[in-house]
Amino acid sequence: MSWARLLTSPPPTTSWILDGSVVAALRRDPKGGALWAAEATPPGVFEVGPVGLQSVDRRKLVALLGSIHSRLEGARRAAVVVPTGWTRSYVLSFPELPRRQRELEQVVQWRLKKLLPVPPTELRMSLVSLAPSDGARSLLAMVGLERALAELEAAFREVGVEPGMITGQIFALAASSAPGACLLVQQEQGFLSLLLAEAGVPRLMRTKHLASSGPLAETVRRELGLTLGYIRETLGIDGELGVEVFAENPALGREIEDWRAAQTGVSALPVRPTPAFAVSGAEARLGAERIQPMWAMIAEDRP
Repeated sequence: MSWARLLTSPPPTTSWILDGSVVAALRRDPKGGALWAAEATPPGVFEVGPVGLQSVDRRKLVALLGSIHSRLEGARRAAVVVPTGWTRSYVLSFPELPRRQRELEQVVQWRLKKLLPVPPTELRMSLVSLAPSDGARSLLAMVGLERALAELEAAFREVGVEPGMITGQIFALAASSAPGACLLVQQEQGFLSLLLAEAGVPRLMRTKHLASSGPLAETVRRELGLTLGYIRETLGIDGELGVEVFAENPALGREIEDWRAAQTGVSALPVRPTPAFAVSGAEARLGAERIQPMWAMIAEDRP
């Protein structure tokens, strides 16, 4: 869950993705392509609550992981990508910050008490210091329920895989985002996530819960409008803003692209290349919104 750990080198050769619909793994082929395997996620494997992933049915998950791992023959150490909504992430600003790690964690825990409905002691927390801005010190704080993440890791270890890192989809995608001011817009089941990075440094992170029914397009457009206003008026970023969209729902993806096209000073970033798969069917089964964050974790040419 650490932004800094996304930048380790060399990258792993195997990455996994988990969500309520599918569990899949990608293995980088020495020739530059990729192998893949996937299984549908049966009901009850993952339970998501108000602070993200809440519980894991380890028995069911072990069966899925074991089947995929044995077929793919993936690496024992791998990257794991989860839905952005399974964790909570914030860019927090402070007038000053203590230097000692324990005191720093206590300061952040106090702030999280006001943001999350669980005691901070039940959370796993990853903190990344960001460059000072306007005299304030900023941190990217990524948190998730410790017991749920521990169960997830235990399930992988039971099939002989050591998760080298666990990160949300939007952070996996940000690991290879374009320079300049870039807004990543990621929609997954139940959530819309927005990550603004400027010169590779996170400036804004928002995650909006989406209702299961109702005027979703209107909700998404409203959130995008509010975010763009904040970027321009509060953060003072008035130059060209590149936007990249990864949407699980094709209709919402089109709505987001239509919104982007109607904005002044907002442009689409180039479409990312996809790996060459030795066995066809990955695009249809997984979609670009899953393939791209998995591939970003294992591509040899990532930043």
